[in-house]
Amino acid sequence: MTALLLALCALLALSLVLLFLAQWQALCRWRGRHAAGQAQLAQQAPMLALLQALPAAVIGTDRHGMVRYLNARALALGGVPPPHGVGASVSQLLPLFHDGAAIDAARQVHDCVAQQEVVEVARGAVLLREVDGKRIDVHFSCAPLAHDGAVLVLHDVSARRRAEQQLEFIAHHDGLTGLPNRLHFQIRFEHGIAYARRHQGLLGVLFVDIDRFKAINDGLGHDVGDQVLAEFARRVQQCVRKVDTVARQGGDEFIILLTELHHAHDAERVAEKIIAAVASPFVIGQYSLSVAASVGLALYPDDDDDVDGLIEKADLAMYAAKRRAPGSCLRYAPRMQTQSYSRTILETALRHALERNEFMLHYQPRMDLATRAITGVKALLRWKHPELGLVMPLDFLPVLEESALILPVGAWVLATAVEQARHWIAQGHRLTVTVSLSARQFYQRDIARNVGAALAAAGVPGSCIELEIAAGTLIDHSHDGVAILRQFRQLGMAICISDFGTGDGPLHSLHRFPVDAVKIEKCFIDELGESADDGAMVRAMVAMAHTLKLRAIAGGVESARQLELLADMGCDAAFGYHLGRATAPDGVEALLGAYCAQAQNL
Repeated sequence: MTALLLALCALLALSLVLLFLAQWQALCRWRGRHAAGQAQLAQQAPMLALLQALPAAVIGTDRHGMVRYLNARALALGGVPPPHGVGASVSQLLPLFHDGAAIDAARQVHDCVAQQEVVEVARGAVLLREVDGKRIDVHFSCAPLAHDGAVLVLHDVSARRRAEQQLEFIAHHDGLTGLPNRLHFQIRFEHGIAYARRHQGLLGVLFVDIDRFKAINDGLGHDVGDQVLAEFARRVQQCVRKVDTVARQGGDEFIILLTELHHAHDAERVAEKIIAAVASPFVIGQYSLSVAASVGLALYPDDDDDVDGLIEKADLAMYAAKRRAPGSCLRYAPRMQTQSYSRTILETALRHALERNEFMLHYQPRMDLATRAITGVKALLRWKHPELGLVMPLDFLPVLEESALILPVGAWVLATAVEQARHWIAQGHRLTVTVSLSARQFYQRDIARNVGAALAAAGVPGSCIELEIAAGTLIDHSHDGVAILRQFRQLGMAICISDFGTGDGPLHSLHRFPVDAVKIEKCFIDELGESADDGAMVRAMVAMAHTLKLRAIAGGVESARQLELLADMGCDAAFGYHLGRATAPDGVEALLGAYCAQAQNL
């Protein structure tokens, strides 16, 4: 009995041992598998961290484009919360477009896996995020995986694209006005010509130049000039259609391409619209500036069928408009080519005229209408060309102005006139010599100091020199103009305003300037004596001048009748052919002698 009990106990113990061993083995196997899993997870952790840290969106899919994995950047790029990315179609997660056409991302994955080739789109790819409609420029690629799937990698390149677009804009546009520059205009022009040739269309080119812009820059500074250019560009753009192109050619020149025209008159109407648009004052800070534009027009194919040829002809037409009537528009005509060639020759000859002493001054006498004595003369520039003979100012002064040669020539005129005044003083003739200043001269830096130096060098008092300045020169820059006039007055010189009563010299602006006299232009004097009412305008101008305590000087007097009417109106002085033509200094001296002899006989 005891032996049986011991046998049973031994068997039970053995079973327990076997069961324990089995459990121990199972536990060991579980620990082994757990340890392997932990080791695998430990190995994968750095790779997962790396995927999360990549500065790109990474998306793992099966062969059909269903998302198995995506990192945080992919979630952010797609705009979806973390739980909703896995298991979705990659097409739904990434609504991609390439050059405006939709891309099926799942189809891209399928083709990539099937062909075992990398698919890459570096430019023109866009992600349109559905959650907020945001447009994101991307660079994406799809690569096949060995275990029957694919991985998509997307980079957000929006900042780089914006930088590229900005650089491209800078390369093709003017930095001040934002308009296309000459390079960009050339490209558009070539496309426009090609289109017009294919469709047998009409195309127009307008060359636009701001009149007297240099005076704005010189007188008021480049900051004001830049603001004028920007405002000018804005107004011009409002005058054209979206299919047209406005570009800045350089400086104060603009060029406009008008496409899809039906008639030549269409281009002319645009030019007239531009001229009207810039006519209203430009309010720049404390200044209210009058700005005008001269426009030249050339048409394809009537005037030329070449880009450069059309631009050149529009440029020629613009200069012709500026010479004939600033602030107007002219269409190109073949004669302008000859005129331009002649102008080039003329400018070259003028550059040498000063060096070769070909310029000379003639003087036109001016009479005091109260005493009927010659009290002054007006200095007039003449050019004695070695082949052409004596050239009148109207034939060369515009060229001097446009080429800036007026500055050295104007300095010579002033110095010569002052020296002549000194000579007459020495002879006992105290005559006031009137010298005209152009806008370029008037707003030249240190002009008052230069004039003072010329007076000092000759030893002539300022009271012997009168400066004549066009009213339009002052109206455009009244603030600086007043300061310069005061400097001239401090030198003792008298100031006379020309263009009195014309469009460039409105009467109501006269009281602002420290001046001594106004000149009544020949166009008003010509009407005197024709009828009883013709003198009303001149009479009113003389009265207004006297009300402002200014002298009234009549120009262009050609008859005794005009002279007497002016004297009866109380006009202070006059000059013109009736009193004496412009002549060399010895002719003035002979005239003075004749008047003296006549006075003695009386």
